[in-house]
Amino acid sequence: MTRETLGEAQSGSDEGDYVAGLLHDVGKIVMVAAFPEYFEQIQAQLRQEKLNLLRMEIEMLGINHCELGALYLNAHKLPAATIQAVRFHHHPGCAATDLRLVAAVQVADLFVRHAAIGNSGNPEEVTEDAWVKAEGWDHLFPDTVEERVIARANMERSLERLSTILEGLV
Repeated sequence: MTRETLGEAQSGSDEGDYVAGLLHDVGKIVMVAAFPEYFEQIQAQLRQEKLNLLRMEIEMLGINHCELGALYLNAHKLPAATIQAVRFHHHPGCAATDLRLVAAVQVADLFVRHAAIGNSGNPEEVTEDAWVKAEGWDHLFPDTVEERVIARANMERSLERLSTILEGLV
């Protein structure tokens, strides 16, 4: 969905958007590999109380999955744009560079979670208002409401196609 989101905002044509979308939660994989007992505690508590994932991670580990993922990708010398998307996908306005990509990853993540395609271990509900009013929209479509309406409709059509594709795989 990151490519579709960026496509609505007239992005470039390299594969960096796919990679950023796929890797945005890589910090969770690093977390479960490096700190399995803490990861399980965080997940168990989230299932019971529906708390904020980032706050839980920081309280238990002193770092969240975004920071951890960015450190991991930096150590493996991935492109700066991918690292920015992983690090700031919950808060795109904090990104120093590649703001449109980071914003697109945020909107795509929220959109997919809202559509109940998955939650990446983050059970916090994403309402329609949440993904449509996310900070990322302001960075992708700063000019007009009309652009946002068109982008939203196109993303919803992409979701319909995605559902058909996924059903065909099962």
